[in-house]
Amino acid sequence: MNYKDYYKTLGVKRGASQDEIKKAYRKLARKYHPDVNEGDDNAAKKFKEISEAYEVLGNEENRKLYDQLGADWKHYKRQGEQAGAQGGDFNWQQWAQGQRSRNRQQAYTRTEEDFFGGGDFSDFFEQFFGGGINTGFQRKRRSRPGAGFRDTAYGGGGETVKAMGKDINAELDVTLEEAFKGTEKSVRVNRKQMKIKIPKGIMSGRRLKLKGRGQPGIQGGEPGDLYIKVNILPHDVFTREENDLYATVDVGLYQALLGGVIKVPTMTGNVKIKVPPESQPGKVMRIANHGMPVFQKEKEKGNLYVTLQVKLPEKLSEEEKKLFKELADIRGEKTAYSG
Repeated sequence: MNYKDYYKTLGVKRGASQDEIKKAYRKLARKYHPDVNEGDDNAAKKFKEISEAYEVLGNEENRKLYDQLGADWKHYKRQGEQAGAQGGDFNWQQWAQGQRSRNRQQAYTRTEEDFFGGGDFSDFFEQFFGGGINTGFQRKRRSRPGAGFRDTAYGGGGETVKAMGKDINAELDVTLEEAFKGTEKSVRVNRKQMKIKIPKGIMSGRRLKLKGRGQPGIQGGEPGDLYIKVNILPHDVFTREENDLYATVDVGLYQALLGGVIKVPTMTGNVKIKVPPESQPGKVMRIANHGMPVFQKEKEKGNLYVTLQVKLPEKLSEEEKKLFKELADIRGEKTAYSG
């Protein structure tokens, strides 16, 4: 039988106050309670361990006895075994009981089912607090086939612990247009239909919190929260980086060489921009305040960056080829039509 470090089980230091122990237990009880981890055997086992630990540390007298014996429990156990082998009447449990304060708290009645649905305490617990030791409470064994965890989690003082409901995590796909304008989406979560407000400028991957929309609480505890992760779907024209948008537009050869005016798509429709003469392929032009709204700052917007993609003419006529040849000769460039 191994020594159980109940302080480690609850994640508190040995010098922790009773209030700190209680807070640690309640936090773990909410996390591992079987009602919010249905079918999870590991969570059930963990809940049983933390409940046992709090049964000892949550009661000042039980904790005092535990601290007195501590990791030396084998020494006192061995003393009892040796005394019994020699015909003596030394009983380590009685010795432990004799170390307890006379000012005991009023006893109260508990059942194992209150903790573990009929399951047994660990052997280590039985050695310390089972048998004839009065631990400040009486335990009644009741066996009930198929007994499950009850809704109530108890503290060492016998009080009912209200457990907060489990949070729910979900994902929601949103188009870039919806993220630009803001919208309201109807979704079904946890068998309930609800509307989710999508703010303008929301980023992909951001989580929206809906307080109290998670799993219901236990024994009157507060319900959990609903967290919606927003996924912005890819767009056919624009790509997004933070609050800026990027797009590629075609521009004719002559417009790129001589300059001109072209139409550029934005999230609110086409706008006209001037292309400077002799613009090179890949030139990037900035259109201010035509990007995404800044999240929670709707009056501010990012920029739109347009990359010019020069489109060469196709199916040239003989006259056009002749003119291009003349242009090439003027610039001293050799072509397939040069002599």
